[in-house]
Amino acid sequence: MYKISNKATIKTLDRLHKESSSEKLTIIKGALKGFFRKLRPSDMEDAYIAISKDQGEYIYDLLIREKAKNIVEFRTSFGISSIYLGAAAKENNGHVITTELLASKASIALQNFKDADVSSEIDLIVGDAIETLQNAPKNIDFLLLDGWNNLYLPLIKILEPKLKKGAYIYTDNINFSGSKSFIEYIKSHPKKYKTERLSESKGGVELTQFV
Repeated sequence: MYKISNKATIKTLDRLHKESSSEKLTIIKGALKGFFRKLRPSDMEDAYIAISKDQGEYIYDLLIREKAKNIVEFRTSFGISSIYLGAAAKENNGHVITTELLASKASIALQNFKDADVSSEIDLIVGDAIETLQNAPKNIDFLLLDGWNNLYLPLIKILEPKLKKGAYIYTDNINFSGSKSFIEYIKSHPKKYKTERLSESKGGVELTQFV
């Protein structure tokens, strides 16, 4: 398995994973707001809601093995997953385009990218991903979906024409209700997508290949 060797990257990821591991109360406080009205992204402004270290290492290994260069991500948050993507892009002479709705989170993520020595490999666009990813480049090798689940389906329809044959789509929280329409779409197009469940823990993970 390929491992990240850059000391700055490792140090930053260790810090961020430690911070995110102690945020359970923060997530609960944000989620409680959804009992009184529809949950909003701003309710989770202080929460990482990040991929785990095991997930990040799996993604990094996959990207290195596949020599992925054109990488797109939906939802930066504070940048944990983006750093794994950026570290792989640095090795592959590639680039990452990621997007974050909340400017406050984006500002912190940009500093984390600098700390991790991957800022030159990542373009972070602030705004609604439905708009910001309209201009994503063609020949996407890898797509990470780890944001507001009900946007997975409209986003894949936007990005599908830009996916390179053989591209991988890593979808987190696939068991959440908002992801249902996305997985139904993927499974209803077996000539375009080959998909498998990687995990049922932490909301579930699906790995899909565009064929």
